Amino acid sequence: MSGCITKAIDAYKVEPAHTYNIDKKGFAIKSPKKLKEAKYRKAVRLQEEEEETLKKADNKRIREQATSLKKKQKEERRVAATAAKEAREKEKERKAAERTELQRKKQEEREATATQKALQLSQRGKRKASQKGKPKAKRARVAQPARGGRSSKVPATPPLIKNTKTRTIKLLV
Repeated sequence: MSGCITKAIDAYKVEPAHTYNIDKKGFAIKSPKKLKEAKYRKAVRLQEEEEETLKKADNKRIREQATSLKKKQKEERRVAATAAKEAREKEKERKAAERTELQRKKQEEREATATQKALQLSQRGKRKASQKGKPKAKRARVAQPARGGRSSKVPATPPLIKNTKTRTIKLLV
């Protein structure tokens, strides 16, 4: 079919303008062959115009479908975003409620502890006065037995005499 159209187009383009015979009044006189070719060219031209209009209508329909699809997708995205936002807000509110509930419980525990301590302090009464600590028991000195090679007959040296706690007095014998 397209081969036939191209032949017709080529014939239409190649045909020179001076092939028509013009009569005395200026009208073109056409032969039956030329009329047949003209009808054929006209039919081809009308068919091409119809195809072109169909093509344009099809392209327009495709564009409209694409735009409607884009609008639909955009609306779906908007709805999904709105739903996600609402879900986030609900989660945020739930967490805030949990947080306030936890703070309220802690505050109640603190108040209960404070009242318990206040009761314990009031029940305890006055503070007792400090008492002296018990004195340490002093160790008694025990004489140690002689060790080793010394004979027990030798008297032990008498303890040194002290006039103060640290100063010793040497006796001259």
